[in-house]
Amino acid sequence: MGDQYGVRYYRGQKDIGEARRFSWEYPVPDNDFWHDLPYSLSRNFLQSFSSEKLKRLSDCFDDGLCRLSKLELLAELLHKELKEQEDAAASNDSGQTFYDVEYTRWRAVCLAIASVQSELGQRAVAEDTLRKLHEKRRDPADLSHLHSLAGLLLAGGAYSETEKMVTDVQAWLDGCLGRDSPQALSARRVLAEAMWKQGLSRRNEAWNVLLEMRVITNEMGTGQYAVYQDEEKEMMDKLILSLLQDQQQEESTVE
Repeated sequence: MGDQYGVRYYRGQKDIGEARRFSWEYPVPDNDFWHDLPYSLSRNFLQSFSSEKLKRLSDCFDDGLCRLSKLELLAELLHKELKEQEDAAASNDSGQTFYDVEYTRWRAVCLAIASVQSELGQRAVAEDTLRKLHEKRRDPADLSHLHSLAGLLLAGGAYSETEKMVTDVQAWLDGCLGRDSPQALSARRVLAEAMWKQGLSRRNEAWNVLLEMRVITNEMGTGQYAVYQDEEKEMMDKLILSLLQDQQQEESTVE
């Protein structure tokens, strides 16, 4: 797996101290195979397999593959794992499925599949996978898959549906992790952009969300998520710049 190259975490930092204990943190090898793939996709893939299985798969992770070939390889390995686990569950003649026998692993494999589908540009298929995960969740309060789904809907231009979905997600994340968590701030970025892109009548509401985010990120330095403060501020600034550029383009088109 190329451990000699070190690892990277959720926001790319190699030294995150106590933040390593957060559930979303996972040491992804920082080598030539994984380096150009999104952290969340890499993490989701690696968490789908036991450490023993990953050791057996290590020779598959060829540094010389192009990015598309890497994604296709990961998709193949995930679907193979899903089939093997489904077959194993069915072999006991109990009528149970992989979902029934080992829900946590089933959930991990399907989430990784959705991540790869999204990165391959298969947005509609990825949406279906995430909706299935949400519908089959065992904890009715868990909205984590809707967070991922909202990002896909935003990218697809479904701004009204995105806003409705991510509003619920944001409230849930605020309660679970705190409003200064990276996930809650991510939900606010999606919400602000979804509002903004619904037209001029929604711009003030979008600005209110952005201003709230400014207050939150400015106060992060003394909280449990301080390690993420600089990047959260940077991502917010990039979003504001992007939205203002869109507005300038709209105005120039009208003129």
